[in-house]
Amino acid sequence: MPRLFTRILIMIFWLICSGILFYRDILPDYLVGQPPDWKRLVQKAEYGTTRWLIAVDDGGEKNRVVGQAFNEINKRADSATILKSRIKIDAKGLFNGTILQVAESTKFQFENTTTITPQGLLDHIRAEVRVEELGDKPILVIQGIPTNQNKLDIRFSSSISPLMNFRQIIEYAPQQMVRGGLEPIDHLPGLRIGQRWTTQILQPMTARPESIRSEVVSLVRIFWNGNPTEVFLVEHKAITFSAKTWVRRDGLVLRQQLPTPFVKLVLERDPKEGE
Repeated sequence: MPRLFTRILIMIFWLICSGILFYRDILPDYLVGQPPDWKRLVQKAEYGTTRWLIAVDDGGEKNRVVGQAFNEINKRADSATILKSRIKIDAKGLFNGTILQVAESTKFQFENTTTITPQGLLDHIRAEVRVEELGDKPILVIQGIPTNQNKLDIRFSSSISPLMNFRQIIEYAPQQMVRGGLEPIDHLPGLRIGQRWTTQILQPMTARPESIRSEVVSLVRIFWNGNPTEVFLVEHKAITFSAKTWVRRDGLVLRQQLPTPFVKLVLERDPKEGE
């Protein structure tokens, strides 16, 4: 009898543990669906170029426009997907009123190239930062390359300061999204309220990688292209900043805050460039 009672207790304990694991790790995906990753993003990608206006949100009625961005999605001959972006910002307008304020106009350019394999996995990411007044040579190069051991090899290389040279190898899930920090996201398909995911940000503003937690928190209405539009509100949180993204129900990103410290930088999709 004691032996049977022990077996029953073990079985009950096993069922409780299995139930907790199912509720914590499996059930949420059935309820809200899998969050965005590179595979879903490239499957829904629309090839072409998109233009964005970049503005600083000072909390007033109208944001200050300080630059523009372009992102382009193309398919390579081997079926890999190439995501390219180019961002131009006037640092005088960008940092006005902050501790990084500059007296004269300084043009920054950020270029990012992300290559996704036909299987929907990150092949590599490379970002370059240039200052127009300093010529064509990048002042900072950022690279992220997955290794065979589910790790990501991150390198920051600077031509102006050895303090910005940095290397770190972090744990990395194969389909996890990695961003150069300032490039726009064109689509976030398949969103549902309650989804959560983590993205690695290779932050050019601080020359360090940072992990950002994202969550789809609600459906809201915003004005875009002169019309009220229902969008998913996605909140992003990290140690040094928070940001938001507004995504139309079909996955098209209409507005996004960039993950930048010191200022709230907002990208607004140009409705003339691919609606």
